Amino acid sequence: MTETYLHAAATVLGGPDFRYTGEWANDTGAVLEFETLIEGVTINGVDIIHLTDDRQRIAAFKVMIRPLQAVNLVHRLMGEMLSRSS
Repeated sequence: MTETYLHAAATVLGGPDFRYTGEWANDTGAVLEFETLIEGVTINGVDIIHLTDDRQRIAAFKVMIRPLQAVNLVHRLMGEMLSRSS
């Protein structure tokens, strides 16, 4: 299930306009800021990554996006993609 959601998110967000615009990191993880343009809507977001204690694997991964118009658009596009894969 996790792989399905990650694939859908990468497909929806990872188009030709996707780019990382900032990075903040420390020993326990990182925050990566990104922007992309989908269907005329500019999406701004962050990937929040927490590492395991040995820093060898990702323990938690969260994506937050804005504005609300972008949230609604990504929700619709991912819903469409996930409904086709089930």
